[in-house]
Amino acid sequence: MGFLESKLKNQEFIGKLIGGIILVIVLIGITFQYYQQKEIRKYKEQTTGKIIKFKYENKVHYGLVYEYYVKGKHYSNQIGVSFFKCDDGTKGCIGKEFTIYYSSKTPEYSRIDLGKYEKYKTTVEFVK
Repeated sequence: MGFLESKLKNQEFIGKLIGGIILVIVLIGITFQYYQQKEIRKYKEQTTGKIIKFKYENKVHYGLVYEYYVKGKHYSNQIGVSFFKCDDGTKGCIGKEFTIYYSSKTPEYSRIDLGKYEKYKTTVEFVK
């Protein structure tokens, strides 16, 4: 095997290794998200929260940050959404209140119910 063939095989191996690492990271993220959503469902409590930030991430994705309180303790979370406005024209419904479902076991695990704006969510929810 010549030098060039050896170098190509090495590059191919490195490419497969990087692809494998990326796949493992994605699977860990999906598993963690599924676990969180399953826990929210199992220990579901609800409260009212408020959207506090609607931030541009790229051409089609935005981040929606919401806050809520459980037993006087402040929590916040973020989901991915596409661009939308509330009926009153407020971008991302900043300042508006929505129902928050959270885990009574781990209150930082939460999901926001956007009601009629739910269709704008881009974050995948495995368990509702």
